[in-house]
Amino acid sequence: MVTTAFRQEPAPLGERMVSLLFNAATRLVQAWQAARNRRAVAKLLQWDARMLRDIGLTQGDVAAVMALPRGVDPSRRLRFLSVERRAAVRAEATERMARSRNRGRRSLLEFET
Repeated sequence: MVTTAFRQEPAPLGERMVSLLFNAATRLVQAWQAARNRRAVAKLLQWDARMLRDIGLTQGDVAAVMALPRGVDPSRRLRFLSVERRAAVRAEATERMARSRNRGRRSLLEFET
């Protein structure tokens, strides 16, 4: 039986400092983007229901994401809600078309007999 022992030595101070600075810069950029996106989403509160419906949202969606904590990017949640709602509308329209096709076939069959 062969065993191998791995010993991890701590990273040099320079590498740790670079990693710390990189992580801090990444968090700062993410916070800045979240704040910028929050301002953009806040402008959606001024849109009327018809305009929001065109992009697959409701006023309640916008109000709900604005209630999220400050550090959270509301635009990501809105994007998810919009895509989800548009997919549901598409699925409903497809189902409606399939039902109308089936009704049309039945009425043709009834007419022939």
